Amino acid sequence: MELLRLLVRGLRNPAKATLHIFKVLDNKLGITEVGRVSEGGQRIVVKDFLKAKASKDFSTLAHVQRYEWCLSLLKEGTIVLDAGCGSGYGTHFLAKNAKIKAIVGIDISPRAISFANKHFRTNNCIFLQMDVTKLKFRYNFFDAVISFDVIEHLSEANQRKFIDEVRRIVKPTGMLIIGCPNAKVSMGNNPFHVKELTMSEFHDLLHQYFEYVKLFGQDLMKRGKRAKERWWIFINDLSYNDLVIVEEDCDLCFGLLAVCKNPRK
Repeated sequence: MELLRLLVRGLRNPAKATLHIFKVLDNKLGITEVGRVSEGGQRIVVKDFLKAKASKDFSTLAHVQRYEWCLSLLKEGTIVLDAGCGSGYGTHFLAKNAKIKAIVGIDISPRAISFANKHFRTNNCIFLQMDVTKLKFRYNFFDAVISFDVIEHLSEANQRKFIDEVRRIVKPTGMLIIGCPNAKVSMGNNPFHVKELTMSEFHDLLHQYFEYVKLFGQDLMKRGKRAKERWWIFINDLSYNDLVIVEEDCDLCFGLLAVCKNPRK
């Protein structure tokens, strides 16, 4: 403990360093409610979407941008599933800001679902504990399914089960909006990622279950230039406006996104 105090005093910004150390310990030990829901750093826990948008944290900003991107894709009056909703803040954001009829958030973690129901449940937004490879919904029920940073937590076999389940529950006129890290440029140091995908692997998997697959990339734009494979250099010097979603040259983007339509029968 004395060594820790000396280290903190020797850093340029002791207050910030102390806060960071507490967050790391909280994620590992589950000291606070947020730490318990995070379950060792597996998921981002946000209570206020606007505050999250003002964050400097790379992962938080990336997640926030993806949910905002969905606003232009979701049609009015539709029923939406957020598969792997985590703590529920993105699901709640869409419930409030998209002109959808209803949205259901599901996650395998009972702690995450308890947190989401406590903080984010509304008249058009509910949360259920569920495994994404065993979706308990009838055929052709949803107009759209959203899933961000979930598929990489599954084995190759379970990735196929998940997308097949989505194909089953989405309407013939519906769509899947999905995102994951790009294995080609990933740092490869997340112990919770079972099988990351390259752009070609991502496309080929989705195309087995959907006739139409449109790929996008999530990149960083610094000083007018896209970072591409050098994205990691800038992750400690970020604002929300530094993130962009692009349609060209996605192969080296840190994040992969796809819009899938026409589910195969």
